[in-house]
Order: sequence, then C-alpha cells, then structure tokens
Amino acid sequence: MLSQVNASSSSSMNAASRNASVTSLMVCCGYIACWSPNVISFFLNLIGVVKMDLSGWFYHFTVVLVQLSSCINPFIYAAKYRDFKTGVRKMLKKNIGSVAAAG
Repeated sequence: MLSQVNASSSSSMNAASRNASVTSLMVCCGYIACWSPNVISFFLNLIGVVKMDLSGWFYHFTVVLVQLSSCINPFIYAAKYRDFKTGVRKMLKKNIGSVAAAG
C-alpha cells in the first residue's frame, strides 16, 4: 500500500513539474516573441544594416510589443492554472464589491 501512495505521489509530482516546465517555456517564448523585433532592429541599426526611424510605425509597434511582454504573464497563468483563475476572480469580485459599496 505504501508503494501505491509513493507511486501516485511521484506521478502527481511529475505532472506538476511538467506543467511548471511548460508554463515556464510559454513565458519564455512570450518574452522572446515580444522583445525580439525591438532588439533585432536595434542591433541591425547598430551594425549599419538598417537605418532605424524612431518616429516610424515599426519602431512604435516594437515598443508596444515590449510593453505587452509585461502584461502577458497573468494570461498565461490563467490559461494554465485553474486555481490562479479562481483567485483572480475572487480578488476582482471583492475589489469591485468594495468600490461599489464606497460609491
């Protein structure tokens, strides 16, 4: 019986570890996807391949992507973890309720 408990415990730990690894990979991919256009364009400008227009649409697009990188993690966590999603809902309900009561 003890071996069954250890096996199920080990199995759930492996699943949790795998889930954490996948989540970390998703966060890293999101970070790379958001920062790469900006970093690559600055690098190409630095070595003289491309002249960067700091008032152009592409530069502004890359800056928006960089800002987006700081906002995507909660969405990744909400997609991966039911407890996170539930906690955010509870927090929002509590905060919205207190704002409505104060107003």
